[in-house]
Amino acid sequence: MLTVIRRILVLCEGNHCRSPLAEALLRKAIGHHIEVRSAGLRALVGEPAHEETRRLGAELGLDLEPHRGRQLSLDLILESDLILVMDQAQKQACEALVPSFRGRVFLLGHWLAPAGQAPTSAALAGQAIADPISGGPAAHWAACDHIQGAIQSWLPRLAPRNP
Repeated sequence: MLTVIRRILVLCEGNHCRSPLAEALLRKAIGHHIEVRSAGLRALVGEPAHEETRRLGAELGLDLEPHRGRQLSLDLILESDLILVMDQAQKQACEALVPSFRGRVFLLGHWLAPAGQAPTSAALAGQAIADPISGGPAAHWAACDHIQGAIQSWLPRLAPRNP
């Protein structure tokens, strides 16, 4: 049975760097046929996106100024058809909150591993998107490049299908 994806939740730690950027990039890539939101496991609630993330977003034509950090909640999980996280620890934490959601929680970089490759620690490390919070512009650009590649790998799986 095919699951129709109407709502995606992008999750990171603080909802300050990676998930706001991924939310904006994903929304831009898929348009309005899927609702995209973001949150954090330990969100900086009410805080704007990181200054470097906002600057980088502006360079990419994204307006991250309205973003405010949001804490992950049970309601946000239950309202989502797909949850995309940045690393394995976040995946496990999210699935622990709602065990019935296993199979709906994936690494954003899930499709970046070579097809048929066993889930080794090296493959999982390539799928994880590093937190740039303590790095400078280069760390933010590296995370952005990783996020953009991961989103591109999801697009064929999210495109609306004709019946």
